[in-house]
Amino acid sequence: MKQESIGVLQTAVLLFAFLSGSAIIVIPAPIIAYASNAAWLSILLSMTFGLALLAIILYLLRLYPSLSFIGICRATIGKWPTVIVACLMLTMAFHMATGIIIDVVAFMNSMMLPETPGYIFMCLMLVLSALLLRTGIESMARMFSILTVVVLFFWLVVIVLLFPSYHPEFLLPIFPDGIRPMILGGYLTSGFPYGEIVLFAVIIPFTRNVLAKPLSKALVIVMLLNGVMLIITTLGTIMILGPISTEKKYSLFVLAQTIEIGDMLERIEAIIGMSMIAGSLMKATITLFAIQTIMAELFGLQDHRLLSNPLCLLVQIMSLSMPTTMKEWENLVLVIHPLWVGAVYILPVLFIVTVAYFKRPARAAPA
Repeated sequence: MKQESIGVLQTAVLLFAFLSGSAIIVIPAPIIAYASNAAWLSILLSMTFGLALLAIILYLLRLYPSLSFIGICRATIGKWPTVIVACLMLTMAFHMATGIIIDVVAFMNSMMLPETPGYIFMCLMLVLSALLLRTGIESMARMFSILTVVVLFFWLVVIVLLFPSYHPEFLLPIFPDGIRPMILGGYLTSGFPYGEIVLFAVIIPFTRNVLAKPLSKALVIVMLLNGVMLIITTLGTIMILGPISTEKKYSLFVLAQTIEIGDMLERIEAIIGMSMIAGSLMKATITLFAIQTIMAELFGLQDHRLLSNPLCLLVQIMSLSMPTTMKEWENLVLVIHPLWVGAVYILPVLFIVTVAYFKRPARAAPA
């Protein structure tokens, strides 16, 4: 089967969709609960960490420009260690895909359609994901480019319309309890979304020219844009909701509910709800594409699309069975998730890049 490829700009769009997804609406409340008014500094800290991970990934791809991520693993650490690394990554990737679907269901049941059974939303999301996966990454990239522009536009509209309601005095003091809460908030966002960029390393080799300088520049700009959006959303949440910021789970949606301009413009939170669903669909589909790419390479499949339907069905079953209670699920996401990301994403990629660095002189010697 002919290898699909995407352009530099399309890769950047996919990274933005992958990092942002539902993070813009989900992240502010828990990080404010962790870091209080220093939450925006926590995001800045974890974004810097994410840029360092991106630099490591790009370094690996420059050393092995013709190989996929799994191919790079085989070339550096060998066949069986690669199988172990891939299996570890898949545990987190399946958790991510399942978590995105569960978050959408929780949002819809708590904010928009409380009487509708959760499995309806799960089924619709995963049917759409399966259809997108079967069209291939080229079609996904084209469609997500449009959806990303729409999500960005509606986010900007809400932020601008909220200007009259901002109370900058709520931003002080920045460190009421010292810097430890800021570090704790950085721990949270270093796992979600920035530590997850390691999984996106599976997608980057689909770019037509991995060695092109515009690729590195575009991906860094996307990381910075994502960080700025999260910081602005978090600051807006603090400036409008103040002391009750931590009590509102879906901050941006709640902020949109406060917008009312005369009798003409009100109840625009539905737009934000649709944007969250679109963002979650994009991230879930990209995550599933990474999963099926890893599995196809491990099993030597020529057409990875054969896995699309079984994977979506498996994630559907996991979404229905995983959380016993939402409180346990939130504890898993906020406390265990960053540790899990560190163990199966960050540590393996650091090990791989270390081996690759010491192998580099040996590779360069014959030349």
